[in-house]
Amino acid sequence: MTSARDTFWRRLRWPLISVVLTIALAASRVAVNPRFYFADDTERGSFGQWWSLGEHLSRGTLPILDPSAWQGGNYFAEGQWGILSPVTWLIGLTAYVTPDAALHVTAWKILFLAIFAIGMYLICREFGASRPWAALAATLAPAAGFTVYMDAASWSTGLFDSCLLPLVWWTLRRAVEHGKSPIPLVITSFTLVTFGYVFGVIVLVVLLVETLVRHIVLRDRVRILRTLAASAWGGLWTIVVYLPAMMTSAVTTRSEAPYENTGFLNADISDLFSSASPLTVATIQSFEGAMTSGPLVYIAWILPLLPLFLPIPRANIKRLLPVWIYGAFALAFIIAPSDLGAIRWPLRMMPYVVIAVLIVFAVAATKAFPERISRGRAWAAVALIAAMAYVSWIGEMWAWKAIALGAALQVIAVIVVVLVAQARDTPFVPGRASSWEKKTAFVVACAMLVTMGVGAAQLMQWRESPLPSVNAPTDTDELRDVLGDVEGDAIVVGNYMKGAGTPESWDERLMANLWYVSDANVSSVYTVLPFSAYASDLCSDLRGLTCKSALETLWSNDEETDLPVADLLSVSTILVAKYSFDKEPTAPEGWHLGNDGGWMWQFERDEPLPAAGGVVWSGEGADVTETGETQTSVTFTVDAVGEDPRVALSRLPFPGYSVSGAELADPVRDYLLTVDVAGLEAGDEVTVRFLPPPFPVLAGSFVLAWLVLAGWLIARGVVRRRERV
Repeated sequence: MTSARDTFWRRLRWPLISVVLTIALAASRVAVNPRFYFADDTERGSFGQWWSLGEHLSRGTLPILDPSAWQGGNYFAEGQWGILSPVTWLIGLTAYVTPDAALHVTAWKILFLAIFAIGMYLICREFGASRPWAALAATLAPAAGFTVYMDAASWSTGLFDSCLLPLVWWTLRRAVEHGKSPIPLVITSFTLVTFGYVFGVIVLVVLLVETLVRHIVLRDRVRILRTLAASAWGGLWTIVVYLPAMMTSAVTTRSEAPYENTGFLNADISDLFSSASPLTVATIQSFEGAMTSGPLVYIAWILPLLPLFLPIPRANIKRLLPVWIYGAFALAFIIAPSDLGAIRWPLRMMPYVVIAVLIVFAVAATKAFPERISRGRAWAAVALIAAMAYVSWIGEMWAWKAIALGAALQVIAVIVVVLVAQARDTPFVPGRASSWEKKTAFVVACAMLVTMGVGAAQLMQWRESPLPSVNAPTDTDELRDVLGDVEGDAIVVGNYMKGAGTPESWDERLMANLWYVSDANVSSVYTVLPFSAYASDLCSDLRGLTCKSALETLWSNDEETDLPVADLLSVSTILVAKYSFDKEPTAPEGWHLGNDGGWMWQFERDEPLPAAGGVVWSGEGADVTETGETQTSVTFTVDAVGEDPRVALSRLPFPGYSVSGAELADPVRDYLLTVDVAGLEAGDEVTVRFLPPPFPVLAGSFVLAWLVLAGWLIARGVVRRRERV
């Protein structure tokens, strides 16, 4: 008789193996390249914002708005800061105390890859896969090309969403289909939405709509109500997280995003034939050019073996209906135009295609192996291997050796599967594994070992992400010291990228969100919502990189106010990249060269200004006295109104500002928050406040979300009590 301990081990061993192998493969990349998970947007984006979030949390606050960060300082609108995500809070707090940035992000990313494996195992089991085949899918999914070389290496929130999605899906089916507690779904869906990455939310919407429509067709009233509750919970939080960005986008470059197909980070049909080729790149255009040095469409080397397991039984085809619909949507998305307005680069949906494909593979293999494996199906698999290799070769003729090696490996796998399936069955002995269990375990174990070998081969060919690294220091103490002794706000002008590979250059400047780690207030930070007028005036991109003319703009006088633009922006320090200039710029009166470094000139005011956020100009005859200021508010008293009753503040006029006691006016220079005090008298008080827009809707959605959850739990409790009576 099987003991409870044996039963527990039988349930645990396969998912445990997949998690251990996933962690081992993920860790091996760090052994070869310690900065593998610290590239591009992680290096210049994620870590700095996590560190800043952790700093705020350590003080008992959440970052809402930072005028000194200018176009990057509207944190609710930025979304991916994860302001409302307790998981992101934990990541931020650990970032704030870590001594090494690369070590910190590596630990978190490997943890999420392990969560990916767990979720894949559970969702494969939910759709009918056996434990071994579910474990194989769980090992393959975190090793897929886009996940490894784009999301894991650089796009952190993309990684978090795709790694969490299988678990969200499993909890959704658990709550809706099986009537289990909604708490796991509430936690996982809330976590996915509050990460602030839109692609995961799009997929969640697809899953919820599919579930709702299916049960409407089946006229299953109870499951319809459960799905509506799940949709309301997720939808209300989506409003809270994403509506501020949508309301803010009108004043940003996102409103100008086109609908077009430039071929950038999307796939065509021929690219999909490389999805089983681990050592080829397909014809994916990205930042590197027409061909990207990474296996971005790679799903799994074992994929062409699928004909061995076909056809899938009709009952399982019906059970897999949600997977077909979800997978078809994700597949259509990755071959869609490259730019769909604010939604761009559809290849970012590739991890979700991987999830669907591997679920189908695991279920098909479960139902066919070993009984239904035949030589005819083997020849069909070989034919598919040949077809995929041929189409891949057409696109990458120079990679014929890698293509041939991959095809040979797959043919050998077909032969092994057929031989094992057709091997003589051993007599059944009670208490021992059956013949089919042994065969399955052998084939799956071999496939897992091959997967590890394939991952190692990929790592030898591509030791890093195709997305660039700037080789920034990972020592957080070193990052904090850069520009840490300056007073007031600072801005970087010119091409700060020059010298990135030289360690000593980092003593003089940081980049993008790494500035948050420094003790200085620097406006040249990362933003997903560049403020159009500001970005145009200073020719600034989303990472804070400017052209050389920005220096001339800063030191020039604004025609309307007759004040230097640097004064209007409350800038006290300007870091100028030497690479962008032929000779040292001449500082105007009131400025001096504070440091002449090897890479940067550091110009400083003789008398530093206060940080951005306060009153910087009033119109002719107008005079005000500032009496209070926080990052989200300014209060001033009117001393005189005059002929031009306008007051300008060193803040961007983001939607969400309101004025008590006066009215907002057209922004000075098109991007300085301006108040009209016409009609007021001396002594009147004016308060300017910012709340994420539209705050009443956000607050209402917040409250409704919790009411929906309470109603769901109460209704479930009532039903369960009635069932027990």
